[in-house]
Parts: sequence; C-alpha cells; structure tokens
Amino acid sequence: KHRHFSHGGTLSHHRQARPSRPEDRLPHATQAAPAGAAAVDVPELVFASGLPGFPGERRFALVRWGAFEGPYSLMVDLDDPQVRFLVMPPYVFFPDYVVDLDDAIAAKVHLERPEDCLLLVIVTLGARPEDATANLLGPIVVNLQTREGVQAVLAESGHSTRAPLAASTSAA
Repeated sequence: KHRHFSHGGTLSHHRQARPSRPEDRLPHATQAAPAGAAAVDVPELVFASGLPGFPGERRFALVRWGAFEGPYSLMVDLDDPQVRFLVMPPYVFFPDYVVDLDDAIAAKVHLERPEDCLLLVIVTLGARPEDATANLLGPIVVNLQTREGVQAVLAESGHSTRAPLAASTSAA
C-alpha cells in the first residue's frame, strides 16, 4: 500500500493535497540553539535509524536559515553541531513534486494523519546560486506530532538526487 505526499508534504490517499506552508505548522519553541545558531524552531527531531551515510546522527534541531519568512531551515545535529543539512519544503521549487511512500516508511515515524506530515528535501549549495540542487530522491519525512523523522529513498521514482533549483524556477 502506498501513500501520496505532495506540495507541502501533505499525505493523501490517492487525492490531491492542499498546499501548505510548513512554517505555519512548525511548533515555534524558541530556545538557545547549538553552537550559537539562530533560535530553534523544532527543538528535537529523532531519526531512529540515522540518515543514509550518517547512521550515528539521530537527533537534530530544525533551525530557520536566512530570512525569517524564507523557506530554508538547517537540520543541526544536536550531538555534533558541525553536522548540518540545509532543507526546504519541496513545493517551493517543485510544486508538482509527489512522493509515493509505502506504509513501511510511514510506520517508521508512526504517521497516520495527513496533517501530521512535514516533507522536506535536502539542498546542496554550489559555487554559484544557480548551481544549487535538491535531493528529490531522498526526501525527509517528519511526523510533526511525534517529531520522528526518516529519510525515504525512492529508488523506483525516477527522481534525482541533484535536481537543479534554477531549472525549476526558469521553467515556471
């Protein structure tokens, strides 16, 4: 059984989901962030299995990055603040992005209700702004209620690990 995630990460069973802005749904707990970073927006996300390539990194804070109204956040490792991932909701640059997750992935984060899902993609910055890419093959799935996360690997999706952000904005 598969569940469809689209736009702002909303889960739906074979129906188009209403776009949403994760910044409207994130709990805003303001406390000191690791290593002098900005205020923490989500104090702790737990990735029980770690992330692919980073199996030991399991606890992260989600911290806004850049302009307060901007779409970017940093996932900062709470045990090693030097480990950081730039993330954003995929709908910002990829409004037609849809993810089919099997029930096993949803079960890893105890995701049962569409409104509890936050979908993020990891962004890689290049030497120039137009070189930035997003990993659409491995979205981050977060249950906002339990604060559990998992990086899904969508091997059969045809999505790329380096989808250019510039190409998606010029096509719009």
